[in-house]
Amino acid sequence: MATKMHLSFFIFATIISIAWEPASSVTIHTVGDTLGWNLPSYPSFYTDWAEKRTFAVGDVLVFQYHTALNTVCHVSKTDYDNCTTKNSIATYFMGNSYVTLDKPGDYYFLSSVGKHCEAGQKLWIHVA
Repeated sequence: MATKMHLSFFIFATIISIAWEPASSVTIHTVGDTLGWNLPSYPSFYTDWAEKRTFAVGDVLVFQYHTALNTVCHVSKTDYDNCTTKNSIATYFMGNSYVTLDKPGDYYFLSSVGKHCEAGQKLWIHVA
């Protein structure tokens, strides 16, 4: 009887631990790491930063920048390629902006300040 009781408890505990295990974990990515979202020192900085990471649905991008000195524009691929915001999806300008990656696919971001985009302040990521 005691063996059945221990076995039942073990099975119950195993089921509970599996049920409490999160299906996936969310990763918070600070764009640019210590540089944040600022004018990079070389044009491919943000491309290099993104290539070292894997992005998944539910992850969060954190763009750290000073209000009034920068923007984050979520744009189409065409706007990204041409450094324009004609068809902007969303614009963030209040500093320390958080973007949740809510679906798989490609995401494009750029700064609309001056010639920052042309100097490399733009980011393309792929979400699996």
